[in-house]
Amino acid sequence: METVDRMYMERALRLAFAGMGITSPNPSVGAVLVRDGEVISTGSTCACGGDHAEVCALRNACSPAEGGDLYVTLEPCCHQGRTPPCTDALIASGVRRVFLPILDPNPMVAGGGVGCLRSAGIEVVMMDEMASEANDLIRPFKKYILHDRPFVLHKAAMSLDGRIATGSGDSRWISGEASRFLVHRLRSLADAIIVGKGTVERDDPELSVRLGSFSDEVRQQFERQDPRIEGYRNHFLRLLLDSREFNPAASPLRVVFGIPDALRPGLKIFGDGNFLFIGAEKERGSMERREDHRFLRELEDSKRLVLVDGETPAAVVDNALRVLHGRGILMAVLEGGGKLAASFFDARAIDQYFYFIAPRIIGGGLPVLDGRGGDSIAGSPRLCDVSTVVIGEDLLYSAYDGIA
Repeated sequence: METVDRMYMERALRLAFAGMGITSPNPSVGAVLVRDGEVISTGSTCACGGDHAEVCALRNACSPAEGGDLYVTLEPCCHQGRTPPCTDALIASGVRRVFLPILDPNPMVAGGGVGCLRSAGIEVVMMDEMASEANDLIRPFKKYILHDRPFVLHKAAMSLDGRIATGSGDSRWISGEASRFLVHRLRSLADAIIVGKGTVERDDPELSVRLGSFSDEVRQQFERQDPRIEGYRNHFLRLLLDSREFNPAASPLRVVFGIPDALRPGLKIFGDGNFLFIGAEKERGSMERREDHRFLRELEDSKRLVLVDGETPAAVVDNALRVLHGRGILMAVLEGGGKLAASFFDARAIDQYFYFIAPRIIGGGLPVLDGRGGDSIAGSPRLCDVSTVVIGEDLLYSAYDGIA
């Protein structure tokens, strides 16, 4: 593979990364249009219902695309959805070659886009050497489209002995400021942030993206340094560390599992109205006896409170994730406590573990996964694509469930 081809595809991948959290339930894709050795335009997928990356690049071109090369991070679609097929636009444009690293996992495409282009006489160049980089950015969409569930990333800050808080519940702050800044970068790319009702009752969190609240020193730390990733060279993680393209106005859906004992309109989570409470259907009877039952009914009528079936916490999690899938959530960051995280673990619903390990020993307190767990080491999930990177004094550990 030519170095220049890799350079153009890397630029397209950065465009795709910058669009995460904006395009759902469509995948975020980047495209770079080149003719005669010059970039004549770039494009990235718009919000759902808008143009895809390839069409954006064609429309943004400062000169005709005929005879040019398009570098795109995912196979162009060939079916009619909310927008016409991208293959039609590419064929009509007269581009000579299309470079791409991976096929679309969507069964409605899955090689069909490549077939359409080749049948029309357009050369398709598969950049297999960059398949891993592209796949790292498309994992949430693969989970969404193939398993009808959002991709769940479990984020936690813990001590070296695996505790997220002391016995009294104190957890501020286990990790350093640089790690917390990185979490807000992560939030800006997510479609939803998930916590449990206990977090809302205890902390009254905003669950917002506050990139501007950190000191210049912390922000510049990521600009001055190129953190070294050990193990698997995770491209999503690399761009999370060194990209400059983050949306400070991002507002992920704030999801609360369980119904807090005392809901009041002044809670920070209500904010701009972008929130959702998910409870178990078996809670309905107790809801009717609460003093705030009228408020709860209003939330349910406005679809900001949903009750799902499930006899066990794991079953509730599975059905709740179906609800989030139906709302177009591709990637959700799970930030709840140990018991909620254990429910997700028991449901085999955690796709990526994203743990900040601080140089502290608590010696007791609350574990990161506060459940029964498995009965044998052999039966426990074996994680893959393991990456580690030093963030200030903390160690960030990222790994995927084998089925992700």
